[in-house]
Amino acid sequence: MDDTQRYRELFFEETDEYLQTLDDCVLELEKDPDNSSLLDEIFRAAHTLKGMAATMGYKTMTELTHRMENVFELFRSGSAAVDSDIVSLIFRCLDKLSEIVEDLREENYIEYDIDDLLKELDNVSGVKTEITNRGHNPVFSVSNEEIGETDAMLIQKAKVKNYNAFNIAVKVTEGCLLKGARAYLVVNKLEQQGDIIHTDPSPEILEEGEYEDVFKLIYLTKLEKEQVHEIIENTAEIEDVIVEDAEVNSVREANVEETKGREIKKTKGKKAKETNRTTSHHLNQSIRVDLDRLDSFMNLVSELVIYRTRLEDISNQHNLTEINEPLEHVGRITSDLQDLVLKIRMQPVNVVLNRFPRMIRDLSKELDKEIELIIEGEETELDRTVVSELGEPLVHLIRNAADHGIESREERIKLGKSEVGLIKLTAYQEGNRVVITVKDDGKGIDPEKIRESAIKKGISTEGMGKRDLIQLIFHQGFSTVENVTNISGRGVGMDVVRQKISSLGGDIQVISEVDVGTTFLIKLPLTLSIIQALMVNIGKEAFALPLGIIERVVKVEPQDIVKSYNSEVYIERGKAIPVIRLNEKLGLEPTEEDKHIILITLGEKFYGLLVDDLIGQQEIVIKKLGGTLNRMKEYLGATILGNGEIVLILDVGNLCSNGKGDRYE
Repeated sequence: MDDTQRYRELFFEETDEYLQTLDDCVLELEKDPDNSSLLDEIFRAAHTLKGMAATMGYKTMTELTHRMENVFELFRSGSAAVDSDIVSLIFRCLDKLSEIVEDLREENYIEYDIDDLLKELDNVSGVKTEITNRGHNPVFSVSNEEIGETDAMLIQKAKVKNYNAFNIAVKVTEGCLLKGARAYLVVNKLEQQGDIIHTDPSPEILEEGEYEDVFKLIYLTKLEKEQVHEIIENTAEIEDVIVEDAEVNSVREANVEETKGREIKKTKGKKAKETNRTTSHHLNQSIRVDLDRLDSFMNLVSELVIYRTRLEDISNQHNLTEINEPLEHVGRITSDLQDLVLKIRMQPVNVVLNRFPRMIRDLSKELDKEIELIIEGEETELDRTVVSELGEPLVHLIRNAADHGIESREERIKLGKSEVGLIKLTAYQEGNRVVITVKDDGKGIDPEKIRESAIKKGISTEGMGKRDLIQLIFHQGFSTVENVTNISGRGVGMDVVRQKISSLGGDIQVISEVDVGTTFLIKLPLTLSIIQALMVNIGKEAFALPLGIIERVVKVEPQDIVKSYNSEVYIERGKAIPVIRLNEKLGLEPTEEDKHIILITLGEKFYGLLVDDLIGQQEIVIKKLGGTLNRMKEYLGATILGNGEIVLILDVGNLCSNGKGDRYE
């Protein structure tokens, strides 16, 4: 395997990070164009991205990133102002870079036509043409303004001893990949013939190559100016050199103390920064791990849990008391290992959420609406399997909120609302579940419009209240929008959202009020791998139910279940709870065992699941079903018990549905 192939994965991982950094920072820069630290971060990310692409031989990426870098340099030098049109152009370039990266990842090597983008970037950076000449580039120049008192004293003493003092500016060639090495060669050559008393940036930064294209020196030597110029110019990958006499009188005596104080302050700040960086380095050491290896690790721990349970069963069956103590230790270690691997698999939801500020900006321009997005709880963690699947449903919800929810400026003003619509995305942990809400302050969902649309589509709305009517938006192909746009309104969004959330073992509910707004409430399990479950008998078969959704278990007599006009209900504290006979849903014959109702919550609603008998609570490992079994919506997966028996895990969300996407009420 050649070096390029070997480093492909590392390149893609780091490129994804730098593209996301650029996306976030450019979005922030549009709001705060005078933030110099943002510009520095943008420039560093773009410059590193260009270098990485050049190293891998990806010329299209290198060229596009280089032209973007020219525009960023204009922002930083103050030659151009940050405006919405230029930011939109930068975002289009970032989208193209993301597209190129995805194709390269799939080993699709395509010839991209980026001439139009390059032309637009050149039009923006056209004012820079003159600046790039040596005499006019404010970056590529030398200056005595930063000479401190100590340096001034050294220069004066050197001149007394017939030494020359030079201010030097060195510019490395464009796209130089080993800038640290070039700076080292220049410094090393000069120090053989004199002394360098000052560098800009610092020696550490020079050595790491973390400067742009230019570095500056103050140099004491007995060589003449032309000789110094020749030494530097003969170094490989040096584009241009300026050597000028260093005049000490440019440092005014009145400012000596001020300069000294500034130098000391800078030094202290630098030391503090280095200390913090060192501390942070020790506190946050990390290593990249291939996801397949992490999955294998999880599977091995899962197998360990299964066989630990099996050993415990064998010990109990044969009354092997002498192995009880070792088994307890094994059990404790296995639990600790299980907790550890689950924590390793955890990932902050901001991995998904950080794409939405950019999306809202684009939607605002496309819809000609002013929309503000607020994100809270982005550090909330979920299993990486859940996080990776969460993007699709959230994209649907955000786009619908922007298109259907938020009104136009004129409508909002008429209603006495702020011109700026608000979409709030919140994530927080609640027990062993994570709750994500998508809330907008828009027009809300009108139940009567839904009723009219449902009747046109032949859906019965008899006996439905407002909340029931609102839930109809999750029907496949259901939409109240008259005009289909490229954003939403095709009726393919909400049913996809519910199906995806259900497949993740979660639930979604919608709360809405006309002219006030809409809130979508999503509840998801923390992990999809190892869960606590209640084992039950339905007919003669054993099944597992996730414990997280169970409120309580009630033993019932036949007369406790009341028949209504189209279903059965159980009266609990004066409230009628729909009863679902699981044996009928699964096509199993009931037994004469004692009956139990398991009261569960899905969203804000209660349901009663009727089972024949209870086996007990147990920690289980979820194994996905494959092939034809994977299409059976009644099951989340399967698990292996300690005795080797395979037990199916019930998908309660689908079992509480009537098969048409509606929940029993």
